[in-house]
Amino acid sequence: MALLILIASLAFLNNLVSSWDLSPIGLTDFAIRQVSLYKSRAFLTIDSPNVTLVEASWPENKIGVRPRVLSDDGLNLTNNSCAGLTKIIGTDVDRVARLWILDRGGGILFCNPKLVIRSLIIATSREIRYEFGFSDRVFHSIVVDPMQAADGDTRAFITFENTDYLLMFSLFKREVGKMKFEKKDFSPLSPISLSEVAINHNVLYISDALSGRLFSLPIKSIRQLNFPEGGIQKMITKTNVTYMGRLLSRASGLKLDLRDNLYYIIVRDGAVVKCKPDQSLKAENHAVILQREINVIQIVLGVAGNGWAISSHFLSDESQRHCLRINA
Repeated sequence: MALLILIASLAFLNNLVSSWDLSPIGLTDFAIRQVSLYKSRAFLTIDSPNVTLVEASWPENKIGVRPRVLSDDGLNLTNNSCAGLTKIIGTDVDRVARLWILDRGGGILFCNPKLVIRSLIIATSREIRYEFGFSDRVFHSIVVDPMQAADGDTRAFITFENTDYLLMFSLFKREVGKMKFEKKDFSPLSPISLSEVAINHNVLYISDALSGRLFSLPIKSIRQLNFPEGGIQKMITKTNVTYMGRLLSRASGLKLDLRDNLYYIIVRDGAVVKCKPDQSLKAENHAVILQREINVIQIVLGVAGNGWAISSHFLSDESQRHCLRINA
């Protein structure tokens, strides 16, 4: 009997560490959009009628943590206020354990998009807020630079769907600047959708979600860039980019590891691909490290750099898992 109990317990733990059961907070029908990780804590941006941001355990945890809701979508509408988080697009965690939350706004109150930054260590720390002017552009992602700028600033790159520019947010200035790019040969970039960004300590890549073209940005010079003292909303920085070549297909979920290997997802094929962009982007230099009929939405590097593919729904009804270990 004791052996059967032990086997059942191990089976439960095995299922728990690779999936997110949100039924304790009343969520059984949801889809995962994006995940940010801080140590043992996972921050899930989800599609659900009344909740869009949840904190839960990361799959590699030995001890599970009860999930909790971080967005207040329904409360915001009840109070007839735009102060809350109405529709989360995505999150990221910076080098000093702050959670950056990008909220697209909208809804029946026509709330403006906003950026909210919260400390994950100091519970009493006052959150930082920045409200964007209402935009007809659809936000796509936020990626925080893991290194500070030359002046000590922390900056984040914010992308839209189907635009030829990025926004760069300065934490020091609490403002954004628009970044437009020129190729070194001055050939046009348009039509283009600069929505997929990956950054580490050494390099920043951005891909065209329409064609799979990959570009490298001079991250060192960007980190040296000084924001002006006034009128930063009107600042446009033109930066040369280097065309690296084409990925195997339209790509999403770009991710860089510390060795400058680039991972990306071919949604059409349910494939995760690994390449070294500073080498030739010929087909033979790409390695398909996962291909399954699942909706892979993200690649996460977890504990000790372990690679995980994240699915929007359970990988299968039998497994009831959202996360699959990959050979990164």
